[in-house]
Amino acid sequence: MELYKYEGHMDAKPEEIFSTLNDDEALKEWSPIFIGNEYFTEEKRAAGTKFRTELNVLNKTYRFRSRIIEYEENQYIKVETKLKQGVIISEFELSPSLKRETHVSVKSNLNANSNKFSIIIKGAKPVIKRVLDNQVSKLGQIAAR
Repeated sequence: MELYKYEGHMDAKPEEIFSTLNDDEALKEWSPIFIGNEYFTEEKRAAGTKFRTELNVLNKTYRFRSRIIEYEENQYIKVETKLKQGVIISEFELSPSLKRETHVSVKSNLNANSNKFSIIIKGAKPVIKRVLDNQVSKLGQIAAR
């Protein structure tokens, strides 16, 4: 099930966007729910990297195990995140479009373990979209600095 989709442009070069995306401290600036990542592999950004992400949502801490499936520096990252309720596959793709503008594509799909969870997520999709659109916008603003 599609969880989130974004197609748009950012006024920054792909390497500026990826640099911001790959910086855990900068991540806290554009994603206020992000607490941090704990890495279980030597490399932090490469195919096969394993890590745990910690988030604070409405004063509750959540931890998710993730693995980078594919990684092309300054172009593409695909991450698998395991939840009790299922698996989320997220993709972030960049392609230059003008001198300083970059086309950005973000997709997240959920493979839920139960129909009940799928129904809950379908109801929450408008809120998820609004929150994530705001975070993508902030990412673009920070990358453009």
